Amino acid sequence: MIDPSCSGQFTSIPEFPDSVERTCDVCRLKAPVTALVFVLLSNHAFAQSGVPMEGSRNRTLGADKSPAGETARSLTWRPFSSDSPWNTRIPANPEVEPGSAALIEDFMYSSPWGVHLDINIQGFSIPLYWANSSTPIYQVFSEVGGLGWIGDNGFSAIGPMPIPNGATPDSESDHSLLVVNQLLKLEWGCWNMVNASGQWRAGLCAIADLNGTGVRVPITLAQPWYIANGARACGFPLVAGLIRTEEIQAGLIEHALVVAYPHIRAGWFTPPASTGQGRVGDTAISTRGIPCGGRIQFDPSIDVNTLGLSDSGKTIVKALQDYGAYVGDYSDALSLYAENAPDALAYWGTGVLTGSEVAVDLSRFRVLRIGVLYDNGNGD
Repeated sequence: MIDPSCSGQFTSIPEFPDSVERTCDVCRLKAPVTALVFVLLSNHAFAQSGVPMEGSRNRTLGADKSPAGETARSLTWRPFSSDSPWNTRIPANPEVEPGSAALIEDFMYSSPWGVHLDINIQGFSIPLYWANSSTPIYQVFSEVGGLGWIGDNGFSAIGPMPIPNGATPDSESDHSLLVVNQLLKLEWGCWNMVNASGQWRAGLCAIADLNGTGVRVPITLAQPWYIANGARACGFPLVAGLIRTEEIQAGLIEHALVVAYPHIRAGWFTPPASTGQGRVGDTAISTRGIPCGGRIQFDPSIDVNTLGLSDSGKTIVKALQDYGAYVGDYSDALSLYAENAPDALAYWGTGVLTGSEVAVDLSRFRVLRIGVLYDNGNGD
């Protein structure tokens, strides 16, 4: 809904006219942060750096989902609205990008680690934690703050974030950390997160409304600019495209995945991406590759039961047929992402997921038609 008193500028995204709510920039800032404003006002002031807010362990962010508390989750939970591009099946006979075959060949041979699509598990992935009413709330300082963080035109920002006891960022280079509150339908996602002597700091943090489409406004249209930012290079919420344990347990993934690779096209992006990957030497450059937000699909005519895959592999490849994968980041290898908090790692470690389940002929992928391209200006 548009606030009748609002005089903000209107923003729409032509690529997803039915899935991105037409609303003004001022109103769009209001809805997802309502719960956070309550937290801030009820405390009257920020807590000291990295220390839980006074009384935060009793702060009511929402009723507990179940007696199991922070670890409780629905086996059928799926973030974002049903019309989200993340949750939209690829139709039969979709339009294919001209030059798809050349783009896929470049994708296949872009990594020095070989011609195979891996699943990042032990590192270089996303640890997912669950928040509820008893989760401590910390003030997190972020060099760049997206929605939910307050700073100086997006820089040197601070924002409240529920962080479960014992939560740790990914150990590898991105140091990602993801916290989800299912009842509030909010994600807190951070990149380059570190806890130094109880003080949380990050390179970039933002919240995302998990009841919406999961599509941020392109950075070239966003006002203010920083609300386009997400913890992924392409602006995606961190939960978007993540392979989760309950999905493998159920044998069904009902959303698109995220894929990363070395030759991602730098600087340029198309929705659902909202930002572009910056140039990486002579690897990710502006004149080659699939841009942020480009979508690939594994050949849907192939019966996954004929590929000699494990049950987990079949589930993942079927998702790549039905929903595909959006290009979302730079990686030295061809990579998909599975959640990797300690409880998830314990489950994967039983042999359910090793990272090599998608042993398929990569030439059977295709690039779907790429929409309008936006120039982030960081590709050269």
